[in-house]
Amino acid sequence: MTTMGICGDNCNYCPRYLATLSGKVEELERVKELWVRLGLRERTFPARNLVCHGCLPENDCAYSELRACVYGKGIEGCGLCEAYPCQIVSAAFEKSERLCAEVVSVCTPKEIELFRKAFFSKRENMEKKSLEKQEKGKA
Repeated sequence: MTTMGICGDNCNYCPRYLATLSGKVEELERVKELWVRLGLRERTFPARNLVCHGCLPENDCAYSELRACVYGKGIEGCGLCEAYPCQIVSAAFEKSERLCAEVVSVCTPKEIELFRKAFFSKRENMEKKSLEKQEKGKA
């Protein structure tokens, strides 16, 4: 089963989520180093703060405005929203696209592929959810 974030990220490939599930501090340290290399965290950032059990209010989220919107509407994700696609989602897509350009310049091919599966398929993942919702509405 695919664990999908409210923003369309695929948690089954997310380095933070996978490191958390492993329960190994050294895995979180590896993720921290990757995040530092990408400029997403400072070197002094504690690796334990990367623990992620999915889209929960207490998690540090790169898309906090989007998360607040989804929780405020009481839906499971943006692709299920009547307003989809909106400006908040479009901003998330743009942020993800900027990160994609950065990943290509500082990551290994294996890391790039992992990021593509985890984070750079947001639009496709949300479109799929939106279409599923539409199909259910017709039934």
